[in-house]
Amino acid sequence: MDTKTCPSCNADVPVEASRCKHCFHDFSEAPKKKGNPMVALLAFILLLCVVGGGVFYFIGQRSASSRTVVDPETQSIVFTKKFADHTETNRVPFSDIAKIEHIFGGPHATFEVVAIDNDGTRYTIKESNDTTLIGEAEQMATIMKKPLEDIRKVQGFDPGTSSKTISPTDATTSSNP
Repeated sequence: MDTKTCPSCNADVPVEASRCKHCFHDFSEAPKKKGNPMVALLAFILLLCVVGGGVFYFIGQRSASSRTVVDPETQSIVFTKKFADHTETNRVPFSDIAKIEHIFGGPHATFEVVAIDNDGTRYTIKESNDTTLIGEAEQMATIMKKPLEDIRKVQGFDPGTSSKTISPTDATTSSNP
């Protein structure tokens, strides 16, 4: 009599049997194929490489530092951003600036000084979450000989926005909170 070995219990079972008499293993079922663990390992390593590459790209594209200078000598505002692999510089002449805004309750920080050019483009010069920047805004407006607008956008208290325009000559004598 010819026998075969049961894959579940290793017992000798007749070749004609459809089930093992010891463990009731069904010989008519197709054996389950196990996946190759090397394929799973290679897929995991590939995933790590893609994620790591994305993280390095993101870090490289973020600016390491930024600096803004109001330069009376060149009559311009100079914006410099240093990245890991390069530096970007943008220069906006005072003649292109229409006004300076001191914003309380700005979108990026509690206090912001923003220069608005003649086309309406907004350039953030300085931000602070700690102290008011009205003194610096007045100084910048005086240097550039531009009007200063003090804007208060306090969310949750007043549905509107209040603003007060200060002329460049008044900026040196004004004392706003």
